[in-house]
Amino acid sequence: MFVSSYDRSLEDIIRRVNHLADDVYQMLGQALNSLYQQDKEAAQWVLDHDDYVDDETNAIEEDSLQLISLQQPRQKDLRILAASLRIVRDLERIADYSCDIAEVTEILAHSPYFKPLIDIPRLGTMTLTMLKLAAQAVNNHDIALAHDVYHQDDAVDALYIHLHDELMEAMRQHREVVEQASYLSLVARYLERIADHAVNIAEMTVFVENGDRRPFRRSPFPSGHSEEHD
Repeated sequence: MFVSSYDRSLEDIIRRVNHLADDVYQMLGQALNSLYQQDKEAAQWVLDHDDYVDDETNAIEEDSLQLISLQQPRQKDLRILAASLRIVRDLERIADYSCDIAEVTEILAHSPYFKPLIDIPRLGTMTLTMLKLAAQAVNNHDIALAHDVYHQDDAVDALYIHLHDELMEAMRQHREVVEQASYLSLVARYLERIADHAVNIAEMTVFVENGDRRPFRRSPFPSGHSEEHD
């Protein structure tokens, strides 16, 4: 069957977005493992990988814009390209947060943690799951899975608030843990933001399939969760 150069270019962009999502997922997982194990070499791998993500993000953006400007893509194809532009930017931000976590590892690797890490690994697992499912939703055109990612964000927010409050209390009671606790609080915040970006990616599934740009904004928010994701 004949495949046009336009179709090949579109398929290549889709493939590269999926590959970038896999790479960023690996970066986040490695960053978290480096934190848990206080492994500076693993943290450095994450930091070294960031330039590739930046370069590939820019390349995908340029190729998508070129295809839009030169080929006048069909309506759904145009939505795929527009979604790709948004997704790679969310992935690039997740990679940046992964590097932030790796930098925390390098700062905190010199001494044992003041208490076993329990809630941060829980939060990390939840966030990794959201990112993986968001990428699967886009790749499989699965609107139901995209909505599932959105609803998982409430649990991430709740755990983040609990963890933040716990770390603030530890800093109030024990001055010697202030440095560690403050950096771990930053990690928790990074993970909460990564979960928001995973929601953004999942949202693109719905946009591609039916053109609804903000499908989750009209959903109820029983837990008081903010409607805005950046």
